[in-house]
Amino acid sequence: MAKLKRNSLTKEIIFLVLSGFAAAFILFLILFQVGTTLLSEYFAGSNFIYNSETSYINELTEFVHKKKLAATDTDQLGDWAHQKGIRHFTISRERVLIYDSTYSNSIVLGNTSESDTLHYNWQYFHTVSFSDGDADVYIYANYELKYYLLYYIAAAFISIFLWILLFAIGIGKKVNYIQQLSSGVTQIESGALDCEIPIKGNDELAILAHGLNEMRLSLIEKQLKEAQMKSAQDQLVLSMAHDLRTPLTGLMTFLEIARKQNSLNECTDYISKAYAKTTQIRDLSNQLFDFFLINSENPMKLEEPENVEYALGEYLSELCGLLEMDGYHVSIEKLHWEPVQIQICTDFAGRIIDNLVSNIKKYAHPDLPVFLISEYTKTSACITIQNTIAVPEQFVHGTGIGVKNIHAMMHQMHGLCQVNIESDTYSITLKFPVI
Repeated sequence: MAKLKRNSLTKEIIFLVLSGFAAAFILFLILFQVGTTLLSEYFAGSNFIYNSETSYINELTEFVHKKKLAATDTDQLGDWAHQKGIRHFTISRERVLIYDSTYSNSIVLGNTSESDTLHYNWQYFHTVSFSDGDADVYIYANYELKYYLLYYIAAAFISIFLWILLFAIGIGKKVNYIQQLSSGVTQIESGALDCEIPIKGNDELAILAHGLNEMRLSLIEKQLKEAQMKSAQDQLVLSMAHDLRTPLTGLMTFLEIARKQNSLNECTDYISKAYAKTTQIRDLSNQLFDFFLINSENPMKLEEPENVEYALGEYLSELCGLLEMDGYHVSIEKLHWEPVQIQICTDFAGRIIDNLVSNIKKYAHPDLPVFLISEYTKTSACITIQNTIAVPEQFVHGTGIGVKNIHAMMHQMHGLCQVNIESDTYSITLKFPVI
């Protein structure tokens, strides 16, 4: 699986907050503009302001009659307006301004010109009887302000709710994803390794999901290898039991016959045959021991790099000597050394030679030579042992534990073992990586 490009979860959360704020702010601006327009049109086109002034007009009429005030008694009228919290208070006659609270209780008499306030607010005028005659009164006390404030507060709450909703949706997705990861981990713990964990996005959670999937695949691979290894070991044990059974049966037979002989001379032949069977049993037990030793968890240590001749020469000389002692002829005409370096484990090298000698003695034709051949590439040094099979087309396949051990030991030395069997020829090639 390709490596994920990491994106910070913190950045995603910050982006979620900012994007939600931007959406909420835009919504508030829209609500603000639309609401302000609609409220303004309503207040301007209805009698709301005029009707709201009625209670103040009644109080003003009562105050004027009680104090017997004239329209020009601006000080007392201004004090009354201030006490009532009136924002704007005007008195006029025939569209001529007498008093306007905006101009600090200034009085304009006689030929005062018409003001903008009178021009725009004439539809809200109420007639009040003063001691010096009737006059037009306009009172404004922010009647509609509370409605604007209530609407703006509602718009703000709606916008904030949208902000919280968008943030909650975004975080909810992450929380749901975390729950999926938790569920996946629980299933993996219970052994359901076929449950693939989905990878969403490329933040820390996605990297965690990627890691969990890799762990799941590793566990599957490990279980598969363990199952294969157990199957191979079970098969090996069954094969070894069969292979041990044959020489053991022969050994018991020869010993039983030897025990029934009357003289030592008559026993000698059967004792020799029993010894040969014992040797077979010993070789099989040694190979079985090597198999479990090689596949144990004990670490294997490679020697320091050295020239291929010094690394392998002594072991190949030992192979030649052991074979020649049993009457085999070894040809080394195609064996030559080049100045390349390899690494070996001396313990494994000795065991490989023992397995090779054992195989050659079992299957090689004793009258035909065994060839040692060397080949070199840029990356490896190869040693091939080739012999003629004693019985062509009838090569006996036993447990193969000896060759399995060679494969395992070469693998642990970072090398390779290749076997080639033809009708009458058997060859095994050991490839050592060049350092």
